Amino acid sequence: MNITFILVEPARPANIGLACRAIKTMGLNRLRLVKPCALEDEARWAAHESTDILDQAGTFENLASALNDVDFSVATTARQRMEHDDYPNPEALATAIDGKHASIQHAAMVFGRESDGLTGEELALCHAASTVPLATDQPSLNLAQAVLVYGRALFEHSRGSSPAEAVNPGAYTHAREEIQALLRNLELDGHRRLERWALEGLARFDDRDLGFLLTLLRHIKTRFEPE
Repeated sequence: MNITFILVEPARPANIGLACRAIKTMGLNRLRLVKPCALEDEARWAAHESTDILDQAGTFENLASALNDVDFSVATTARQRMEHDDYPNPEALATAIDGKHASIQHAAMVFGRESDGLTGEELALCHAASTVPLATDQPSLNLAQAVLVYGRALFEHSRGSSPAEAVNPGAYTHAREEIQALLRNLELDGHRRLERWALEGLARFDDRDLGFLLTLLRHIKTRFEPE
């Protein structure tokens, strides 16, 4: 599975360089930048021996285009859309990604602006959201620190990976589509909170869970098809 880190409108060259350093030290190598600041010498200095990550980073005009070939994207955020939202922490998120080895091919971790994070529209573009629990509201994590926290969690889980369940590639995307189709058939597609909770819950499923869910949804679909 490919895992890409996406920085949206990073404003400080040093943060970009330090993010490269964090990515490489955790055994990862893919970076995309959405409308970044000028990549000055400071970025290369901060990257130190990780300038290859910086040199190979893709640059995009908006988050939608940066996510074009990603089949599982996670927004990192300190902002909750609803008071009952339950976003997984980095360790739980890493478990969820590691458990989808057979059903997704390209995952992305999305990090927002240093000043105010991701917009609501950008959050909505992602399949799931995650947050880092903090002892206090302030000080918040620096952008490069946040990249390191998630990179470390992904690295730890990748070391203990077990063989993937036998499910078809694309099972996660298929399950999302089937859930949305079911809600439409039940005339519940107008209940946006219900749909969001269902899809956010799905993000925690591993390949075995996805296989079971798709089997269940297939039986439900057959049961309610007109004779």
